[in-house]
Order: sequence, then structure tokens, then C-alpha cells
Amino acid sequence: MEHNKNNIKWYSLASIWFGGIVSVPALLIGSTLIASLSFQVSLLVGFIGFCFVVLYMSLISIAAVEHRQNTVILASSSFGEQGAKLLVGFVIGLSTLGWFGIQSNIAGASFSNIITEMNGPDIPMWISSVFWGVVMVLTAVFGFKYLKWLNYIAVPSMVVLLVYGLVITFKEHSFNEILKFEPITRMPLLQGIGFTIGFIAVGGVISADYNRFAATKKDAVLGSIMGIIPSAMCLLAIGAILAVTQGTYDIVEIFSSLGYPFLAMSILILATWTTNVVNIYSSGLAFTNLLNFNETSRSKVTLCAGLVGITLGAIGILNYFLNFITILTIAITPIAGVLISDYFISKSYSENPVNINWVGLASWASGVALMVIVSSPVKNILGIFMSALVYYLLKKIIK
Repeated sequence: MEHNKNNIKWYSLASIWFGGIVSVPALLIGSTLIASLSFQVSLLVGFIGFCFVVLYMSLISIAAVEHRQNTVILASSSFGEQGAKLLVGFVIGLSTLGWFGIQSNIAGASFSNIITEMNGPDIPMWISSVFWGVVMVLTAVFGFKYLKWLNYIAVPSMVVLLVYGLVITFKEHSFNEILKFEPITRMPLLQGIGFTIGFIAVGGVISADYNRFAATKKDAVLGSIMGIIPSAMCLLAIGAILAVTQGTYDIVEIFSSLGYPFLAMSILILATWTTNVVNIYSSGLAFTNLLNFNETSRSKVTLCAGLVGITLGAIGILNYFLNFITILTIAITPIAGVLISDYFISKSYSENPVNINWVGLASWASGVALMVIVSSPVKNILGIFMSALVYYLLKKIIK
């Protein structure tokens, strides 16, 4: 059984990552970038950012396949057994919780808009966000086994909706108009790259959880590349095109204006629902491990995490999307730096970790500190190198 489990081909892994990328936030990246970069530059920035994450993701995946270990166990060598549980568990738990709040907010905003468009009552966005947040949390706690079926409907529907959006757009607009678009405000290129890194930074670090089952290291790397870069680039481009042609960067408003608001919103909510159930499930799991609770407490922890996520959605975390992504970039990429340094550079990986490895924690903190202190956007790429370098040097000194 174990042999078959560790026999997943690259295309199966790619389909998992593809399903995770096809979501509303992926479109939101495109519509946010195009607000302050031209179309061509938005694509370049996205490509560099996604490649950067896939590079560290591939390195972590190689280590995961060699040892058939998940992220927290891999990280135990560099952070210590408890250190990895605390740091990686906490960061993953909080980031997936933040994503849950954002997606609940998107679903709520979509729902309120649709009802108004159809001349229904004016439902405050926070009420809709709470309603959909509750539905998603309950699905994570009680209906997780049906999620696969929801996914079978949601992902193809979302793809069809996007194609439909493009067809309608190019009936009225030319591609030349998009290429000539110039934003009023400007974002530094490196800031844009940091922004795209933040979008999939969590996935890059937790990739070991999925890619450890790859048949070979090549399958793990190829699955990551083919599953993430083409899909993320397509969604970024579509988000940007829709934002330029519809004259708004509000993704909910864009879909409302495409005609058939009810159909568009239903698909949007369904797609948000499937990714969001996974968000809150992962968050619940991370906090259960972090607090050393047993498996039976997981549903209660997920419910509690869900309540926090619902509150974030209700108070409009979507308005702070850029800030949220920036925090993710700062907290998560230095973890990857430490893992890669431990395994490939200082070659000090151990399957018998200490309880807490202060070298790893100090190295991670140095990467975070650099990204917080430095004001230049180059910090978005420097954090991972800083934590890797400090880890290598501290290991040398201690030896």
C-alpha cells in the first residue's frame, strides 16, 4: 500500500496544484498589479515571483521525496521538534486562517452584490460574509469527504466562467487596448514581485505535505512547475484583462458586470467555497498539532479557528489584501531559506532532531528582521537568502 501511495506521477500532482490556484485570489493578484503596472510588466513581475516560489518549492520537494516526510517533520531538523511544530504550525495556521477570512469576504461581497443586482433586498456585506463563512466552516467540520465532488463541479465551472468573461470582453475591446493601458499610480517592480511571491508563499513551504508522495524527485519538481506557473500566469493575465476592460479592480464588481449575475456569482461562491474549506481545515489541523491536542479535538479547534476567520471576513479583511500578502511574504519565505540551507548548503539534516534548535529559529528571525527593517522592495527576495546564510554561518561556528 505504502509503495503505491508513493507513486504519484507529475501530472497528478500538477492537477492538485492547478485546482488550488484556480481561485478568486489568483484573479485578484492580476487586478491588483494592473492598478499600478502595465499589462506586460504585470506578466513579467508575476512570472518572476511565481518562478521564485517554484524554485524553493522544488528544493523542499526534493528533500521531501528523499525522506518521504511532511513539512513539519522536515523542518524538525532545522528548527527542532517542538520548534518546527510551534513556528511552522503557527505560521501555516495563521496564514490559512487569513486566507479563509479573505475568501469568506469575497463570497459575502459576491452574494450581497448579486441580490442587489436582482432587485432584491440590500443585505449588508458583513452579514453575507458571516453567513458564507459559517457554511464553509460547517463543511470543513462535517462534510469534508464531499469536498471532492464540489471540486469536480467548481474548478471546471470557474474555467468556463473565465473563458466566457474573456469572450464577452473581446467582443467589445481589442487586445491592443490592453497592451496600451497605462496606470495612473506606479508600484516598484520588486514590490510587485514580492506581492506575487506572497500569494503562493504558503504553498511553496507546505509543498512537502503533497509532493512527498511523488514517484520520483523529477515528478515532484515537474508537478510543481506545470501545476503552478501556467495556471497562475493565466489567472493573473485574466484578472488584469478584466480589470482594464471593465474599468474596475473589484473582482466581484467585474463579474457582476458580465451579464448573468446570478450564474457568475454562483460559480464564484462555489469556487471560493472549495478552496476555503481546505483553508480552514488546514488551519484547524495546524492549530491542533500546535496545541498538542489529539485527533478527536480537531473539529472543535477547526470551529474555533473558523469563528476567528468569520470575524475577519465580517470586518472586511479583503480591504487589507495587499498588507496581508506582504505579511505572508515576510513570515514565510525565511522558513524556506532555513530548510534549504539545512538540507543542501550546510548538509546538516538529521532524522533525530533536538527539541528546539535555536540556530534555525535565530536564522528565521534574522530573515524576518531584515524584511521588516529594510524599506527597499528588494527585501522581498533578500529575506530567504538572509535566513539561509545566517543558518549556514551559525552551523559553521557551532561546529
